[in-house]
Amino acid sequence: MRPRGTGRLARCCYLAALTLTLASTLSALDVPSLAGRIVDLARVLPANEADSLSAALKAHEEKTGNQVAVLILPSLEGESLEEYSHRVATTWRLGKKGTDNGVLLLIAVKERKLRIEVGYGLEGALTDLRSAHIIRNEIVPRFRSGDMPGGVRAGVEAILKTIEGTYQAQDHPTIPTGTGLDTSAVHAVFIGIVVGFLAGIVLSQGLRRTRALFGSLLAYLVAQSASIPLGIVAAGITAVLLWLVLWANRGSRSGSAYDDWTWYSSRSGGWSGGSSDSGFSGGGGDFGGGGASGNW
Repeated sequence: MRPRGTGRLARCCYLAALTLTLASTLSALDVPSLAGRIVDLARVLPANEADSLSAALKAHEEKTGNQVAVLILPSLEGESLEEYSHRVATTWRLGKKGTDNGVLLLIAVKERKLRIEVGYGLEGALTDLRSAHIIRNEIVPRFRSGDMPGGVRAGVEAILKTIEGTYQAQDHPTIPTGTGLDTSAVHAVFIGIVVGFLAGIVLSQGLRRTRALFGSLLAYLVAQSASIPLGIVAAGITAVLLWLVLWANRGSRSGSAYDDWTWYSSRSGGWSGGSSDSGFSGGGGDFGGGGASGNW
């Protein structure tokens, strides 16, 4: 005979477990519908870029049978990257049933995280190590330089080439020029300021009132090799420093200067929540957690 209260305790435990399960289910981030090979909910890709990538993925599928899709989210909303990526891949059922030849590239913009999720059938070609190489060498450098469309394209192209056996990972990733300020530009500004400041101090003795003009001119000539605006910035900073030295009567004063880093990406041709890829659907593939994750 069961002691009194045992049944009531069991029912309470069951109800508590059910409540927790329902709460976690309701709070979980929904898996978006598979509207195409490119699902861009964060509106990162221009419409023409999304269509171009979708066409490349479609051509690859027609040639090899592999299904590759891209999901770009505004935020994971507290979800684990790995768990959510696996849930999306298995819900979309990318790849064919039995061959499991699907791949998902998932990008979460707010968290600055991304993952390549690989189906069972492609784990031999697109290994965890090769996935990590693609993230580290192709995608992350471009994302960090402000070129998200370029990073998505480079990642997709590297995934396709890896599956086809033609991708060669670089030991040292290259950051494309022309998107944001690169290291050489910063060096040019710094050298321009140093040269202009020292020249203004050493070579302008007796010409104190023109010291700032002379030093800033030299700073501009050095830094404008990177760009004319950077040359103007270097000249302005140098002039301020020289005037501080000119008017300082006690000790040395140190001022601080900063660079206004501007992040941008060219977004012509309108925006799209995905590509016009009607009729695309998963083929019943399965995923076992293979792939790699990264952040930028």
